[in-house]
Amino acid sequence: MTHKEELDDLHKKSLSKFDEYVENNPGASKEAQEKLQQEKSEWQLAWNKLMETMLVLERLEI
Repeated sequence: MTHKEELDDLHKKSLSKFDEYVENNPGASKEAQEKLQQEKSEWQLAWNKLMETMLVLERLEI
């Protein structure tokens, strides 16, 4: 398994655990749920930037 595949697998697992956490805490305030979703969106943006960087590095063969 390549590093990229390992990272992708780890990313999927972390999102799964996050979603599981949110579902298992229905008593959280609306503010807390909104904050969690905002943080999830930021995580997704950071992940996308990381993958773009990895693609550039692959092209440069670094």
